[in-house]
Amino acid sequence: MLQKSCLVIISLSIACSLAKPSQEAAAGGYAIAEQTAIGVGQGNAITASVEDPSAVYVNPSALSQVSGNQIMVGLNYINTHSSVKNNGVKSRNLHDDDFLPNLFANYHIPGTDLSLGIGSYTPFGLVTRYDEDSFTRFAAIQTELKTIYVTPAIAWQPSPYFSIGAGMSFVHSSEVLSRSIFLGAVGVGEGRIRITDTDDAYGYNIGVLVKPTDRVKFGITYRSRVTLKYDDADVKFTDAMVTGGAFTAAKGSGIRVPIPPVINTGIELQITPDWAAELDYNFTRWSELKHIKAEFSPSLPALGGLAPISGIFLVQNWKNTSSIRLGTRYKLNQNFELRGGMGLDQTPIPSSTLSPAIPGANILTINGGLGYSWNNFNFDFGYMAVFYKTRKVTNNALETGNDPNALPFPGLGPRDTYETFHNFVALNLRYRF
Repeated sequence: MLQKSCLVIISLSIACSLAKPSQEAAAGGYAIAEQTAIGVGQGNAITASVEDPSAVYVNPSALSQVSGNQIMVGLNYINTHSSVKNNGVKSRNLHDDDFLPNLFANYHIPGTDLSLGIGSYTPFGLVTRYDEDSFTRFAAIQTELKTIYVTPAIAWQPSPYFSIGAGMSFVHSSEVLSRSIFLGAVGVGEGRIRITDTDDAYGYNIGVLVKPTDRVKFGITYRSRVTLKYDDADVKFTDAMVTGGAFTAAKGSGIRVPIPPVINTGIELQITPDWAAELDYNFTRWSELKHIKAEFSPSLPALGGLAPISGIFLVQNWKNTSSIRLGTRYKLNQNFELRGGMGLDQTPIPSSTLSPAIPGANILTINGGLGYSWNNFNFDFGYMAVFYKTRKVTNNALETGNDPNALPFPGLGPRDTYETFHNFVALNLRYRF
């Protein structure tokens, strides 16, 4: 007999997109650090060297070094190959392709040392979706949250050697979560839950840019924590054994999902008039995500009401992470610029809480890109190959409803193998006026 109040593991995730975002495309956790073609092509080592309106996101103080007033539109395409394997059986993430638009603009106020900017972009995001009959269904079926960041920013340059800037972000989010619940037997003795909600939140970012010489730049930025609060979630619960497919509606509250604070630092060296390189270090406080919990009202009537589910509690215990990024650019002639880079990112997800909802791992990125300028137009292209380290973990509880004695799939072994790879293509068009 199940306890009267069951604790059900549900892996919630967050995202940040104008369209459906992909998995943790180029950073640990659920972050998409790269937002523009220049960033993608240069390994996102641009904290000190960004010179386009995307400084709103990258480093708002760098709005002061954008040439003229510009408007910039772009599209990122992320192609995902991700799967979980166990004893010869595979569950594949069915969400393959994502298209993420972005928009940035800047304006220098005449006769002042002030510059303005605005942007809409997607710095965090995740979508995973697995077959409803897969062995991973007790850990995840669909995990998605979409957000829109809209950020106005301002920069002040009191001297040629120093500038400071800040932005305020409005964040609109919507989340969808579904997974099966193990209730004592596969098929008839299981349930299914689906949670949806929306929330609006605010955050900020600040940045400093120092140029002690014509050949050296230092940049540092801080992005604040944003806490997404879901206190009016729509919950649908299906008890396969009792209700035969009909669902029970309830409300969920107390769900808190943090977008963690991030510190970025970078130093750019102008090696020759045509060749520059930058090294960046990034720190993300992923330890903000300690657990996910929620309360249901009324309780979900599992097993026809014999084992009501009053809430959820999922331990995460994520870790703080570091990233190192190296990028370079070389101006071939007046019109063409080549870019390249690489990055190393740690995963915040410990083996004990890794699940198909967020299949994170340490990451290596290989980057390349091309820029073309013609009159007042600039066209930028970037490509990034994202290699995830294969992870083999033993945490069977994530696939059995957190009951270590349950064996819903006795033919499977205790170890799961996670494999993920991304193709990331970015395009941007800029116009200077």
